[in-house]
Amino acid sequence: MPAAVALVPLSNGSAPATQPAQPTRTEPSASGQGSGQASTASASAPPAPTPPPPAPPINSAASVITVIQQLDPRDIAGDQGGEAADTQSLAERQQQEREATPTNARQPTSNPALLTASEREIVQQLRSRDAAVRTEEESHQTLAGANAGMISYSYTAGPDGRLYATGGKVSIHPLQGLDGIAAIANQAAISRAASVPGSSAADFNVAKGASMNISAMISAQAYAAAESYRATIGLNAAPSAIDLRG
Repeated sequence: MPAAVALVPLSNGSAPATQPAQPTRTEPSASGQGSGQASTASASAPPAPTPPPPAPPINSAASVITVIQQLDPRDIAGDQGGEAADTQSLAERQQQEREATPTNARQPTSNPALLTASEREIVQQLRSRDAAVRTEEESHQTLAGANAGMISYSYTAGPDGRLYATGGKVSIHPLQGLDGIAAIANQAAISRAASVPGSSAADFNVAKGASMNISAMISAQAYAAAESYRATIGLNAAPSAIDLRG
């Protein structure tokens, strides 16, 4: 906390010394009798006291008094509050200018404090859409297994300058060279991958096509199994000639 410091030296003057007592002088009188009385009075007077020694001088360089002036904390807080008010006023003015600007002419800003209420709502919607799209496409990729390719996203720029995924797709390439149960299981995986919650109409068309492929494969396998059974019991052999006699 700022403070002002002042150094005030003390006075280096010596204490006033006690003036020595002046001896009493007796003027001689004209008569010898007066002179004798004065000499007798002087001889009988007590001696004057010895004056005290003078006080030592004070070292002015070492004897100082430090005066600290404490600033009022309310003054400092008031200055900081004024700066905060100025900053807040600037942000409010910038936000008001942004609200007055047409929507199609506004530039993206990374400062959330400058976003209008409608822009904050748009950002929240874009965040929710981004999370839903990523969850859906990752589910497609996981369920499709070895049939799935890479995920590709389409993005939309928000008022805050960030890109949000608003669409996506996973390329599906069915495995080739499979037959029987393996082929049916592969088509079933594709159907499940295209039927996750939130799938689009195109995804449901893929699931429908996989289901139709499964039905066709099951029918073909059933027919092949029936033909194999018929051949086993000889139902497919040509009938022999029968003679009818009367």
